[in-house]
Amino acid sequence: MKRLCLLSLVAAALGCASTANRAPDEGALRARKQLTRELVARGDWANAFSYADELHRERPDDAEILTLRGIVYRERNLPGEAEADLRAALTSDERNAAAHAALGILLDATGRSAEAETHHRRAVALDGHNPGYLNNLGFSLLVRRQPRQAVEVLQRAARLDPTHHRIRTNLGFAYAAAGDLPRAAREFEMGGTPAEAKTNLGFAYQHRGDDGNAFELYVAALRLDPACRRARSNLGQLAGRLGREIPADVAGPAPPSPPVTVKEVTP
Repeated sequence: MKRLCLLSLVAAALGCASTANRAPDEGALRARKQLTRELVARGDWANAFSYADELHRERPDDAEILTLRGIVYRERNLPGEAEADLRAALTSDERNAAAHAALGILLDATGRSAEAETHHRRAVALDGHNPGYLNNLGFSLLVRRQPRQAVEVLQRAARLDPTHHRIRTNLGFAYAAAGDLPRAAREFEMGGTPAEAKTNLGFAYQHRGDDGNAFELYVAALRLDPACRRARSNLGQLAGRLGREIPADVAGPAPPSPPVTVKEVTP
């Protein structure tokens, strides 16, 4: 219903502008930008690109429009086009926190985490109360093997949004990388289902070279939820490497379910 209302608002505003034989007014532009933002937030990349590209043809130097289209390009695996749009957005408005954050994510994804950190820090400096920007910075620090700094930043993000599952999960991995497994376990429990928490803790142990504890945690995850595909995949690989048999009660095929993933927050 909300999307239909926005579409109606866009159509009405454009209709009035056409009747008066002039360019679309600012109200229509704001409504179309809002619709594009909502499509991006929902991950409706095809429709988001259609709106963003149309807006860009009308306002090629608009930093917000460039940022929206850059995010769509990034999520459609077109990094070159994404980077061009996001850098153009920052040329137009260097204080655009969303563009800095989006470019930081892109740079992390393309292996340029040192430059990514600069943009994440700039986004946080411009909007320090945005938990997503803090989460992105924390994740970037974790990628660069700076877990203690990542913990500090992710703690700030968690204070701003205490129930955000992704922030809690990333904080759990930061604690684990810093060597604090009990706190990691607590954050994982706050960041997902019990089975997901066991799986993430198992992955943290495995990353530290403790395959025995990782094996038991994956088994525990599957006993809680046989559909936890990430636990099943990790357990299968680990069992093969260790030469251990998977317990019979969790060895059977899992019912279909979407995979469990851990990702950074996108703008």
